[in-house]
Amino acid sequence: ACHGPTGKGNPGAGYPSIAGQHAAYTKNALIEYTNGNRQPGINDMMQTLASRMSLGEIEAVAEYIQALGSQ
Repeated sequence: ACHGPTGKGNPGAGYPSIAGQHAAYTKNALIEYTNGNRQPGINDMMQTLASRMSLGEIEAVAEYIQALGSQ
């Protein structure tokens, strides 16, 4: 929801576009949020959300985000 239903972002709230981002990059970013190696964003939201995801969920979300770029 934060990045918009099509992944195009929400500039007013400061959430960037993620549509079409390479799946490997997104997967690595989410894992880095989980292990604390990536700087937290607004209100540590990404760290909180990523830490609740399984590896399978992270991979599925990463593939979905990549596919948003072809729409």
